[in-house]
Amino acid sequence: MPTTHYDQLSETWQAGKRHTAAADQDILLTNTSSYTVYFEITTTDDLPGIHVRKAHPVHAGQSTPMQLKAGERLWLAGKGASASLLVP
Repeated sequence: MPTTHYDQLSETWQAGKRHTAAADQDILLTNTSSYTVYFEITTTDDLPGIHVRKAHPVHAGQSTPMQLKAGERLWLAGKGASASLLVP
């Protein structure tokens, strides 16, 4: 089960801090910091059309299981935050 770490997230959406699902997949997003991580899912490479702080929060130490469909992008942000993404 590969885990990808996303360190030094920022207040803005950045292409380098996203995961694109190659196939339908179950994932587990874990906030590994003491700051809030925010996520948004899109179907294109365009930046999410929502402000980071209005996206879905994952609070410090919490995990969020979810499913991504093939081609969906999971964007991560949050000033000072870090996260890990487990893709079984």
